[in-house]
Amino acid sequence: MTKRMPAGRTRTAITWTAVLFLVTFIHHVYGGVRFDSPQRIVLAVVFSGVFGVTYLAYRLGSTMRWARAMFWFLVYAFWVASVGLFEGGFNHALFVVLRLLDAQALINELYPVDSDAHISDDVLFQGTGVLTLVTAVLLAVAPAWPRRRPVSADGRAPATDTSAR
Repeated sequence: MTKRMPAGRTRTAITWTAVLFLVTFIHHVYGGVRFDSPQRIVLAVVFSGVFGVTYLAYRLGSTMRWARAMFWFLVYAFWVASVGLFEGGFNHALFVVLRLLDAQALINELYPVDSDAHISDDVLFQGTGVLTLVTAVLLAVAPAWPRRRPVSADGRAPATDTSAR
């Protein structure tokens, strides 16, 4: 039998997923308008649909095991790995680091000349792209952060009843 993750951890995951979705959505809509790139607008719509499915799986996950599994799969496989690590990490963070290091030969090797990376000197566009990676990393680790124990008004942990053990 598998142990269920506490509700607070799934709430943390859906909160950070929503933040990641919003950053990614804004990034793609801005890039679509700024660079006259309709495919970015289409991606923003696709991400909206995937977030809708993710949220539905979150809501159903409290009572349905398959939905809980789908929720965690979408969180880590789609939002963290695909959107965060690939889109934010490879497409933006690595590109910015290589630009700062003036590694033009490596940039030309990794990013084709006609790729979107070469037209995106826009600070807001690259900044929101890098923020996608940062948010995805927070999403990946936040559900595992230890929870603080509740404290009483005087700042001490409440007494626990050990007689029932």
